[in-house]
Amino acid sequence: ASNVDLAVMLAEGATARAAAAAPLKVVGTYVSSPLRWGIHVRKGSGLVDPGDLKGKVFGVSRMLSGSHLMAHVFAHQRGWDLAKDAPLKVVGSLDNAREAMAAGEIDAWLWEKFTTKHLVDRGEWDIVGEVPTPWPCFLFVASDRAIAERPEALRQVVEATRPVCEEFKANAGGSTVTYVAKNHAMSEADAAEWLGGTQWSCSLEVQRSTLNKTQEALVTIGQQPEAIPLEKLVDASVCRLVS
Repeated sequence: ASNVDLAVMLAEGATARAAAAAPLKVVGTYVSSPLRWGIHVRKGSGLVDPGDLKGKVFGVSRMLSGSHLMAHVFAHQRGWDLAKDAPLKVVGSLDNAREAMAAGEIDAWLWEKFTTKHLVDRGEWDIVGEVPTPWPCFLFVASDRAIAERPEALRQVVEATRPVCEEFKANAGGSTVTYVAKNHAMSEADAAEWLGGTQWSCSLEVQRSTLNKTQEALVTIGQQPEAIPLEKLVDASVCRLVS
């Protein structure tokens, strides 16, 4: 936090770090729509339904990551025993996950579905389900030092993202869809679907439900001992808590 003043983090990661007394606070909401996590398996594995994954090995990028949290959110939603029915194996990057899946070291991989869509299209993986986050996916966080020393600069940066994101969302002349398809290994149809489902907030506020739901999930899977007051996660001088 001494090297970075402002960052965009997954909501669950931001909540976990702030709750663990890291030197940062939530200062706003960047993307208000959920992240759509696809449940991926190796093509030809015989796994065709989310229920087939009970007892199978879930690959995760690292412990306490989004892929770790969502694997356990998925298992919890199905009433499974987290340790027995959804064992984890840390594999690192997406490329490492592909190698581990091909080698039979992992059976499932939860990742943002559009990021991995090209692997499904080419027949390397299948997608057997989807787990959207039960909260907005990206928050702004700022270091305690930056909040203390230059809060107005933080406000200006967050507010400056709004017109840029509005222009991106507007997709004038199909420019956004073309850009996303070209740079993220998507078809234009997939890029259009992604854009249609993504909503940017770019606001200096965060919903109470976002922080409550992320804490509930973190406590459920043992990443956080207990929920803490929301006021300890947010800096009220920069960001408003809203219902």
